[in-house]
Amino acid sequence: MDHGAGEKRSAMSTVDPDPPGARRRTPWRPVLLSGLVFPGLGQFVTGHPGRGAVYALGSLAIVIVVLRRVARETLARLPEDPTAIDPLFPFRLAHEIQADNAAFFFWLTLALVALWAGSIVDAWRTGQSSTAGAREPRPSSARPR
Repeated sequence: MDHGAGEKRSAMSTVDPDPPGARRRTPWRPVLLSGLVFPGLGQFVTGHPGRGAVYALGSLAIVIVVLRRVARETLARLPEDPTAIDPLFPFRLAHEIQADNAAFFFWLTLALVALWAGSIVDAWRTGQSSTAGAREPRPSSARPR
């Protein structure tokens, strides 16, 4: 009877904290997805779709409100005669719309930045809690050699 083979088998069935080829989860992936790609995306990745939907839909709602206001203001300021539009008209139009709606744009920008920052912080927290579970040791699979 070969005792070396038994020792080899028992060593292969022990708990391996970092199996070879396994990727470690870090909280940075959800943070980067929520911060650089779109708010709420990091929450979806960490398995919190409800939180992700709140951040994503909140951001989309703010963007839609801003775009609707800009479209309404633009249509109200367009001249009746299209020949009256000169090459600098879009710049003057943008300046007029921004100047007349400065408080509106300020508060919605502030809300969007707060939502984005909240999404980043929440992605960090949910990323840390999901990586804590991912780093628990798992039994390694016994592969015949």
